[in-house]
Amino acid sequence: MSNVRTRKRGKYWEYEFDAAKVAGKRNRISKSGYKTKAEAVAAGAAAMAEYNSSGIKFIPSEMSYADFLDYWIESYCLITLKKTTLDNYKKRIKSHIKPSLGAYKLTSLTTAGLQKFINSKIDAQYSLNTLSVLRGILTGSLQYAVRQNMLKSNPAREIRIPTERSTESLQLRSAPHRYLPPDVIEKIFERFPEKHPSHIPLMLGYRCGLRLGEAFAITWDCVDLEKGQIYINKQVQWNPAEQWWFFTNPKFNSFRTIDLDNSLLELLRRERKRQDKDRAYYEDMYTVYYENDVRGLVTSPDQASSATPIELMLVRQDGSYIQARTMQHASSVIHYELGVKDFTFHSLRHTHATMLAEAGMPQKYTQQRLGHKDISVTLKYYTHLTDKMSEIGGKILESMFADNDDD
Repeated sequence: MSNVRTRKRGKYWEYEFDAAKVAGKRNRISKSGYKTKAEAVAAGAAAMAEYNSSGIKFIPSEMSYADFLDYWIESYCLITLKKTTLDNYKKRIKSHIKPSLGAYKLTSLTTAGLQKFINSKIDAQYSLNTLSVLRGILTGSLQYAVRQNMLKSNPAREIRIPTERSTESLQLRSAPHRYLPPDVIEKIFERFPEKHPSHIPLMLGYRCGLRLGEAFAITWDCVDLEKGQIYINKQVQWNPAEQWWFFTNPKFNSFRTIDLDNSLLELLRRERKRQDKDRAYYEDMYTVYYENDVRGLVTSPDQASSATPIELMLVRQDGSYIQARTMQHASSVIHYELGVKDFTFHSLRHTHATMLAEAGMPQKYTQQRLGHKDISVTLKYYTHLTDKMSEIGGKILESMFADNDDD
């Protein structure tokens, strides 16, 4: 391997050095455009040192962070991340990171500059979850640059986001987690009675505490109508590229078995009988779904090579899938017709957890039933004090000190 050579080409200087042969042919790395010989020598020495340390033809000063993010997504994220995580990363990169940081050179990124970017999102009151994802993308991508010898150190390692405790004063954005009292629940199910497409998914949120994607992913093979249990082993997501719904593992891989109360169990038994009758009535016109080899939900036999027939729980009379998007319409009705402005499907899950706490269920049971990653999430977000809990606590306090007062 030779040393760096320089030569003048017109008004500018160029450096050049020999790289490893490719297919037995001589290979050179060069770059021109330097005003002086000294500049060309210095740049050539740096490029040659980079080449010798990484073994690839790469000059990091010429790559933008936007281009590097594309490289990181294609060479690393595409083969290591779940599709839902990958889509989330792409969305955040496109809407947040590239507009603010994409034009900068990879090597020009600094801890101060990255912290300023994060602070701008804090000032805009983005949620702690959004801030955490953005920091994760910055840290993960730039650490990959370090491993590829494109950066000497990771400037994102020291950036900070608010702690859980500090978010109270910052007023960050967050989705409402509203407890729905019995009178509101009654209004909701009067508006969406049995046989309405939204009735059973709403029931699954309220009586089982299921997440939206979990409720709409249930197949009949995961329902034990004898034991009164549902096995949660998947969630459903939308694939915009393929234009189909697909299954993936539940959030945090929270596989679990959920006990059904008698009322919900009888509802599901009636629904199963109705679907059996509908299937017999429609015969060949009844919609049949398959799970293909990439877990996509398809109906055409041409799409279903190497696919397995499945029986979705949430279907219409003709067997067509009741998609999760139906909750957008249901939520709109609850917001504007019933006047529950801050309702979300998650409100049902929140309400279910609060009811478990009111009933005195052990915290570990609530954690397992809801599929929380750790008990702190159960305690912080899902067991809020209600009037009923306060009343019970007051009675306990009175009984604790009653004997002492008599003395």
